[in-house]
Amino acid sequence: MRSYYELTTPLSSVGKRHFVDWFSGKQISSHWTTATNSSATFNMADEVDGGLKVSTTGTGVNRNFFLSFNNKRQFSHTGSVAVFVVKPRLYRDDTTNWFAHIGIGNGDLGGKGHRFAADSGSSYTNIQLVTYQTSNTFVDTGVPQVDDWYSVKIENKSSNCEMSLYGTLRVTATSGLQTTSGMQPQVYCNRGTSGSAGSNALECSFRYYEAYNT
Repeated sequence: MRSYYELTTPLSSVGKRHFVDWFSGKQISSHWTTATNSSATFNMADEVDGGLKVSTTGTGVNRNFFLSFNNKRQFSHTGSVAVFVVKPRLYRDDTTNWFAHIGIGNGDLGGKGHRFAADSGSSYTNIQLVTYQTSNTFVDTGVPQVDDWYSVKIENKSSNCEMSLYGTLRVTATSGLQTTSGMQPQVYCNRGTSGSAGSNALECSFRYYEAYNT
């Protein structure tokens, strides 16, 4: 099975820095570094959708988890692409500060970067593109948050950042862009107040992640 890069790049072209993970097998690839500020599980899911499933544990406020490349920043902040298939599971109702931010950036625990964002906040009923250099800047895609899989492409250019969903360009950000050289894959998910979610965990599942320099 070929990657997005292979489908869109002529065979005669010289390959650039390129990473692909289909999240298959018995355990997560050693390329990834995982972290949590309390406790979380990182398991390959033995179920229909498969892939990697990450879940917070317990009912404490602001339990979160992270995935990155342990500060191996191999991708350009002005010329790179991240493509991934992800399913965040947030409890919206009366919970607060639940979010799933997935993308590519400089930081290993969130921080500088450009990310797909699902958020439980009442002002974020749609999927957002969030760019962060010194503070978060959100751009609304108009695509509602649902408990389902999203196919996402984030492209970093010299003067903007584009995000496509399901193969359609949705938003372009021109502010809050990362200016620090070097990017790595990023996942930052947080479980805020329990509210109606009770003891339920925040979950995020992954089928695919690809990154390459353009």
